[in-house]
Amino acid sequence: MLWSSYTKDGYAIGVSRSETGKIYGPWKHDKTPVYEKDGGHGMLFKTFDGRLILTLHAPNETPDERPLLIELLDCDGRLKVVDR
Repeated sequence: MLWSSYTKDGYAIGVSRSETGKIYGPWKHDKTPVYEKDGGHGMLFKTFDGRLILTLHAPNETPDERPLLIELLDCDGRLKVVDR
């Protein structure tokens, strides 16, 4: 599950995993956020050519929010930003 919260750098997106595989959890957060540069409310989708994309709004400051698209890799269940 993606979740949004705050870090020292502002709004952030992280991943939380159900330890039982069920919606009731218990849930455990990954230690490192996927995105922590003041953006949030993320969603994942796959492009027609199969790339995994995180979309979110950044920065978290009205009226400056803009959509941001970030390519990710799924590395054995861990999401990592593709370096470009």
